Amino acid sequence: MERIQPLSTEECLQLLSTSSVGRIAVTRDALPIILPVNYALDGGSVLIRTTDGAILRAARAGGAVVAFEVDNLDESTMTGWSVLITGTLREVTAVSAVLRAEQLPLAPWAGGDRRHFVRITPGILSGRRVLAEEVVASQHASH
Repeated sequence: MERIQPLSTEECLQLLSTSSVGRIAVTRDALPIILPVNYALDGGSVLIRTTDGAILRAARAGGAVVAFEVDNLDESTMTGWSVLITGTLREVTAVSAVLRAEQLPLAPWAGGDRRHFVRITPGILSGRRVLAEEVVASQHASH
């Protein structure tokens, strides 16, 4: 057994539902930037509440391709997991969709005027878990 194990789609979605902070990679002036964001999982997509900045501009560009990552790492045991979404980013504008988004547990830590919602629709969803060395060693010993 290897220390790095791939995660199934179901495991990825379950792990995404356990957190509220991730990182989104978008382009600004043709250069990549990575920004921490608060998010909520809405079915199989990710909703972000944002300001009138780089994320909203990318969403308004009409289906910009972005990357979104969430992880949980324990440096003392060198274990953890990460989930990566590559998908399209669009602004949420339909009144019914905005009302639904406002009901989600999506409280931005940064505060400020974050009245815009954007949605990441996954195209590729992948994840991996890093197991403790002891777990891997015990699996090898039992075989």
